[in-house]
Amino acid sequence: MSYIDADVKPFFIDIGKFIKRILKDESYSVYKDINGSDKIQRRDVLIWSVIINRRDYAIDILKDGSTIETKLNKGTCIYAALFASAMFKVLSKKADALENMDLGESFMENSRFFEVLASNGIAEMYVNDRAMSQKILTQPVEEYGCSMKTVMKISANNKLMLFMGTTACQTKLKSIWRGHMSILTSREMILLCIFLPFLIPRIKFLRHTNGEKRDYKEPFLRINWCGCTDSSKGKLGIIDALYLFYSAPVTKFWTNVISCIVMLFCFSFFVLTDLRPFTDGQFSLMEYLIFGWILTLVLEELRQICQREQRSLRHRLCSWWKDAWNKYDVFMNFLFLLSVVLRFALHQDNFKPARMMYSVTLAFFIIRTLQFFYVAKNTGPKIIMIRKMVTVLLFFIMIFAVVLVSFGIIMQANLYPNSELTFALLRDVVNLPYWQMYGELFLEIIEGQESSTCTKEPSKYGILPRCPETNTGVPLVLAVYMVLTNLMLMNLLIAMFSNTFQKVEDNSVSIWKFHRYSLVHEYYERPVFAPPLIILNHLYRTIYFVYHIWCKKDGKLDNAFELNITEEESKQVAESEREAMDECFKSLDDRHGRTVPRTRSYYKMPAVSTDRDYTLKDIAELYNQVNQKLDEILETRT
Repeated sequence: MSYIDADVKPFFIDIGKFIKRILKDESYSVYKDINGSDKIQRRDVLIWSVIINRRDYAIDILKDGSTIETKLNKGTCIYAALFASAMFKVLSKKADALENMDLGESFMENSRFFEVLASNGIAEMYVNDRAMSQKILTQPVEEYGCSMKTVMKISANNKLMLFMGTTACQTKLKSIWRGHMSILTSREMILLCIFLPFLIPRIKFLRHTNGEKRDYKEPFLRINWCGCTDSSKGKLGIIDALYLFYSAPVTKFWTNVISCIVMLFCFSFFVLTDLRPFTDGQFSLMEYLIFGWILTLVLEELRQICQREQRSLRHRLCSWWKDAWNKYDVFMNFLFLLSVVLRFALHQDNFKPARMMYSVTLAFFIIRTLQFFYVAKNTGPKIIMIRKMVTVLLFFIMIFAVVLVSFGIIMQANLYPNSELTFALLRDVVNLPYWQMYGELFLEIIEGQESSTCTKEPSKYGILPRCPETNTGVPLVLAVYMVLTNLMLMNLLIAMFSNTFQKVEDNSVSIWKFHRYSLVHEYYERPVFAPPLIILNHLYRTIYFVYHIWCKKDGKLDNAFELNITEEESKQVAESEREAMDECFKSLDDRHGRTVPRTRSYYKMPAVSTDRDYTLKDIAELYNQVNQKLDEILETRT
C-alpha cells in the first residue's frame, strides 16, 4: 500500500520530525519530502514498531527483511537492529525523565535485545568471512537517512558498547589505527622510526586495493629505493613509504605526545624562570613560541568543528561540545587568554594574580595529557574512573557544603559574637570547619584560650586579631561535627568511590574498547604534522577546499570509516550477512521451543516477552495430545 492509500502520510511526517528530535540528527530527512504515492516500506513498519514498543513486530520485520533481494534495496539487517536499539535507548531515557520507570525499563530491555542480536550477527559474519565482516562495518546505509550512515558510527554515537566491543569492530579499529603498516609492528619500532626515519624501510607495509583496509592474504610491499610505487609488482617507493608511515593514526598519536611533552617543558621553563610584567619591556623567545604553539592548538579545535558531518554550524558546535575533553579545552584556552590579559595589564607591584593564573593554566595543560592514557588497556579505564569519581565528588560537595556552613555559623556566632560584616567574615565561617575535617582541630580557639597575640578590646581589632570567647557548648558542637564528617560523610564518600570503581572495573574492557573508537577516529582525521608544524597542514587544507569550491569539484577527503563498495561487493556482503542473521534467528527460535537445530550463541540474549506465548502454545499442544489419547482409549473400550 502507498502512504496515501493507508492514510498515514501526515503520521510518518510527524514520525520523521520526532526521530530528528530524539536522535538529535538535524540531517535526518527521510519523511521530510515524502511522496504520497510511494509504497510503505519495511523500514517504516520497523520504526513504527519501535515507537509503540512492540519488539515482536520488529523481530518479524527483520526476519522478513533478511533476504538477499530485500537487502540490496533496503540496507543491512545489522544496521536496522542497531537503529532499533538506538531508538529504544533514547526512548528509555525520555520515559525515565518523565518518571515512567516501567516503560523506561521495557524500552531499555528491548534496546539490549537488538544490540545483542546485531552483535551476534556481526560475530557470526566474522567467523564465516572476515573480509565481509570488515566491509559491512564501513558500508554506508542511506535508507534510514541518518548522518550516522555506518554501523560503527551509530554504535559510537549511541554508546552501544557491546557491539563496539565485538572482535570484528576491534579488528577494524586496529587496522585503521596501524594504517598501511602491518598490525604486528611494535610500538618501540614506531617510536624509533619517528626519530630515525632511515629505519622506516624495516617496517612491513601491506598492499591496499580500492581504499579497503587490509587483506590478510596479501603479501607485504618491498621498498623501492630508486623508483616509484608499483603495487602490481609489490614495490613501494621510499617517498610513499615515508608518507604512509607518518600519516598512520598511531604515528600521529605518538608525534602529538612528543609535541605535547616538548610544549609543556617550554611552558614550564617560561613560567618558572622568565615570567615578568609587560612594563619591564622584556620578551623572551620562549614566550613567543608558547603563544604560537597554543594558537595552533586553537586552530586545530576550529578544524575539528568545521570537519563535522552536520550541515549547520550550530549543530556542528553541539556535536563538538558533547565531548568532555573539548569542554576542558575551551576552559583551558580561556584561562590562558585570561593569563595573557593579566600579563599585559598588571604592573610589578600587583603582578601576583598574573603569575598565579599562568601557573594554574600550566597545571591544566599538564592534566590534559591524561587523555593520552586512553590508548592503553590498563590505564584507559582508570582515567574514566577518575572522571566519574569527580562527578560523584561534585554531588558530595553539595551535601558537605550544607553541613559545613551550618556548623561554621554555630562556631563563628559563639566564638566571635557580633562580628563586623566583611568578606573576611565569610571566609572565617568556612575556615575552621573545613580544616577540622582533615584533623586540624584548633582546640585552643574552640576552648577560648587567650593568647598574647590577640585582644578582646574592639578598638584594637585592626591591630591585633580578636580573641575567641569561652563557650562550653562549642566543643560539644565540634564533637558532633567530627562524627558527622569524619565518620559518616567521609565513609559515605569512600563507599560512593568504591561503587564507581567496581562498576567501571567490572566493565573495564568493554569501556576501553568503546572509547578506543573515538581515539582512533580523532587521530585518523588529524593532520600529519603535530603542533606547531600543524599550521602547514591547516594552510594546505584551506587551499585545497577553496580550490575545489572554486572549481566546483568534490573536495571530500578519503574516510576509512565510510567506504563505498561496488555492486558486486554489496551482493557478497548482503549474502554473507543473510547467512549470519539466519543463523542468529534460528538460534533465537530454538531458545523459544521451536524445532530448529541449535547454533552458536556468542552473546547472551535477554529474555523475550514472547516466552509466555510459546509456553501457552506448548500447553495447548500437550492438551490436544492428551485429548487424542483419551479418544483412542474410549474408542478401544467401545
